[in-house]
Amino acid sequence: MVIMMTGLTSILILLLLLFNVFLLSYIYRQVKTNVMEEVFAELDEATIGGALYENRYDRKLEQLSLNNNFDIIITSYDGTVIVSTGKQKNNTSQRLLDAILSNRDNEKCLEYTDAYQIILAEDDYVNEEYLVLAGTLSDGNLIMIRYAVENMNLSIKILVQTLIVVAIIVFIFTFIIGEIFANRLTKPIVELTDISKKMADLDFGVRYRPRDTRTEIDILGEHMNKMSEDLEDAYVNLRKANIELKKDVELKEKNEEMRNEFLSNVSHELKTPIALIQGYAEGLAEGMADDPESRAYYCDVIVDESNKMNKLVAQLMSLNELEYGSQKGEKEEFNLSELIRNVVDSSSILIEQAGITVEYEMEYDINVVSVYENVEMAFSNYLSNAIHYCKNEKIIRICQVDKDDKVCISINNTGDNIPEDLIPRLGEKFFKIDKARTREYGGSGVGLSIVKLAIESIDGKYGVYNTDNGVTFWFEISK
Repeated sequence: MVIMMTGLTSILILLLLLFNVFLLSYIYRQVKTNVMEEVFAELDEATIGGALYENRYDRKLEQLSLNNNFDIIITSYDGTVIVSTGKQKNNTSQRLLDAILSNRDNEKCLEYTDAYQIILAEDDYVNEEYLVLAGTLSDGNLIMIRYAVENMNLSIKILVQTLIVVAIIVFIFTFIIGEIFANRLTKPIVELTDISKKMADLDFGVRYRPRDTRTEIDILGEHMNKMSEDLEDAYVNLRKANIELKKDVELKEKNEEMRNEFLSNVSHELKTPIALIQGYAEGLAEGMADDPESRAYYCDVIVDESNKMNKLVAQLMSLNELEYGSQKGEKEEFNLSELIRNVVDSSSILIEQAGITVEYEMEYDINVVSVYENVEMAFSNYLSNAIHYCKNEKIIRICQVDKDDKVCISINNTGDNIPEDLIPRLGEKFFKIDKARTREYGGSGVGLSIVKLAIESIDGKYGVYNTDNGVTFWFEISK
């Protein structure tokens, strides 16, 4: 931009210089010619009545001479000087008149009329060139108005020199102004360029700061700010979507891995009871149990193994229904304390067989509004888990805590602690801490997964933590 502005200024200055060198002298001479004609007409008019030759007219002649830098000579036809604005000698005027008359048909004659002619005449005596108007006034006297060409050349030279100085000043001024203007104009453009580069590098934190001028560049900057914000939002959402997609893929892979493990465990768990049922059933069919006691034993084994299979299938169905939301249930008001006691009573045989003592810490009954089946399912799985892992003192403590609009239920069983690094995985489907121990009591590794889904579906919370002599599982639901 600076180069363009200074270049354009230089071209204009150069054209002006060329104009002065080649055309100004012609224009200047033409102007002087016109002035000479005007002076001639004024003096010719003054001859009427003889005013031109009176002393009072001398002042007017001096003004015309000085204002236009003219020499004015009026002579009689024989060469006698009548009026002169300069100290011209007779021979000088005669010499000029002779030169004029000799150049009447010369190519240096610039203009010719019946009253006067204007020529370029050279005075060999002083070796100077003059622009001369020579003519005859109305009274018959001769008039010569001359202007030294050297004066014109000197004026043009001074004008050209002045123009060169002015051109240099204008050039410098243009360069400085152009630099200031270019910086003012290009600074926001450079800033926008840097912003666009950072945006291309996915850095959307930079913003353009509009000026007070509200130019098109500022409006463009505001639009880029809006575009940057939109791109940032889109990029953030895309990253979130990619993260979620990655999590979904990882979860799918993990679920697939757990599903394969689960299927392996289920097939193993089913293989044993099926084999037992098949073996004892064949024994009964073949009459291997002759006495009633043996037949009763065979039947007990078959029923026990069938119950294990039924329990496993029921857990799988519950897990599937919770996971895919087909078991939503309706909220209703019920006695939570009574539900806990009923579940414990239904497992009393297992508790007695294991020699476990159940202790309650429930000061009073509490009613809640929730999904009965989900709460029962969660507590049943917690209780079943506590029964199977209860050791040492063999005590199960059931605690009910009222927390304003919440109720917290916890089940603590004495026994071994759970490794801290495995606690976060207890809610995973098909996860088992001790696979041999779980298989021993017929567990499938889905009980705590059922608790997780059942409590989450009613907007509750759940967890587990180790105590000094055992493990505590808990869940919290709204009243």
